Amino acid sequence: MSLRKLNWGIAGLLVIVLPSLGWAGQPQPPASPFKGEYFVTRSQGAVCVPFARNLNQFRRLDFDVCHPRLSEKYPQFTRPAWEEIPFDLSVAETIIRNVAARGQGDPYWTSWLTGSEPLRAEGKITLWRTRIDIDGDGAPETILRLYAPLRAAYRPGGTMQWGIDPNPCVYRHNTFYLLESPNDGTRENFNRSAFIMADIIIGQSEGRRDEYYALDRSTFPSLDGLNIGPRGK
Repeated sequence: MSLRKLNWGIAGLLVIVLPSLGWAGQPQPPASPFKGEYFVTRSQGAVCVPFARNLNQFRRLDFDVCHPRLSEKYPQFTRPAWEEIPFDLSVAETIIRNVAARGQGDPYWTSWLTGSEPLRAEGKITLWRTRIDIDGDGAPETILRLYAPLRAAYRPGGTMQWGIDPNPCVYRHNTFYLLESPNDGTRENFNRSAFIMADIIIGQSEGRRDEYYALDRSTFPSLDGLNIGPRGK
């Protein structure tokens, strides 16, 4: 279930973050009736169950609200420390083309370049970097995160068009890329699966090294990859 294993149980979400890292959570809206609950759908593992309980501390939020959803009652869940780095279009191209390599090729990058132009002009697309040991070999990997609040849509004929998402969220509009690792297999596996990642969290437990989990962007925020899903509204 962890990035460390690289058998990928794509999962995860949210974390304790310092505002200075540019990833601070948004304030919780005023209290409202319960919207539903998160529940474990398959595995009853040591991460899935407490993480679902953590999410259920925020049952007054709609499932699509952009909110960190990390409770002080579950301090074992955190995020890596991300450092913002200068935006570089060539680096962004590398990250997007890594995702495009799964079949879209040049049209994917070309349409992303066109769709992202207004946001890039306003400085609203950013690059971030962290160094974490995701495979547990004692040597940290360098991971990049491209934040771009865009939404892809297919037009008649199968062509792709990117538009600005009206509901931007730092917890789901990310594309990841493993830049450096002493292990070629780790790098290849991570980047091959990067197209489904929206966020990374750390799971910590006493007496064990940190384990890393990724949120599947296709299920946000249902967390089916973590065997957790929302139920009811």
